[in-house]
Amino acid sequence: MIRRSLLVLFAVFSLQSVFAQDLPKLMPEERRMLYTREWSFMPSISSRGWGLGLRHSRVNSNFRKLSFETEMAKVKHPKEIKVVNPYFDNAKSYVYGKKNAFYTLRAGMGTQFLLFDKAPQDGVEISFTIMGGLSQGLLKPIYLEIIKETNINYQYEIVTERYNEYEHFAGNIYGYSGFLKGLNELSLVTGGYVRSGLSFDWSSKDNKILSLETGTIIDLYPKRVPIMADFGELKNKQVFISFYANLLLGKKY
Repeated sequence: MIRRSLLVLFAVFSLQSVFAQDLPKLMPEERRMLYTREWSFMPSISSRGWGLGLRHSRVNSNFRKLSFETEMAKVKHPKEIKVVNPYFDNAKSYVYGKKNAFYTLRAGMGTQFLLFDKAPQDGVEISFTIMGGLSQGLLKPIYLEIIKETNINYQYEIVTERYNEYEHFAGNIYGYSGFLKGLNELSLVTGGYVRSGLSFDWSSKDNKILSLETGTIIDLYPKRVPIMADFGELKNKQVFISFYANLLLGKKY
């Protein structure tokens, strides 16, 4: 009986030692570094345009980040439609009725809450982001190439003029004159913005950021922003609501 008990104990200890040796191979211990700083490059598209930005975050805890961001974005009016003068060869495309190109420089701060953490070796980290701050709008006048009659019968010349809805119409517009025209005539309109969205980070490395953020952004200004000539259905707005998608590429420190 004693010999049988000793044999059982010996077998148990032998199996325990074997499993103890194999355990690190079967279940490796994953250690994740604690990073307190993040920098991300942030190209984006939205239902109203595109943008480029930077975001810096400080990790306050395992579940919350304090973030700062700046972004330059182009904002379009929903009635912007490109057309071409069909009566002239090689005519350039332009947006009929557009008076100003509108860009906004956003600078704000907010928080990011961790909803679902990433698995040690694989998976997706899901977070909720809410940001808000200053939205500094820039209006750049639109210049067009206009077809003008000359003193010689049936001959025309093309001149560059700032768009005027009372003088320029579909028949005498040859096309858009280019981006550089009007840069020295910028005007400002100051407002604010707020964004909220979900972020999905699938980077395979803990110290890298590769995430897609989707959500809604609202730009609000104290007056109507004159992007389009204000006639017919081309009514300008002071509140711009758009859906966006940001791709965040960065690093953690």
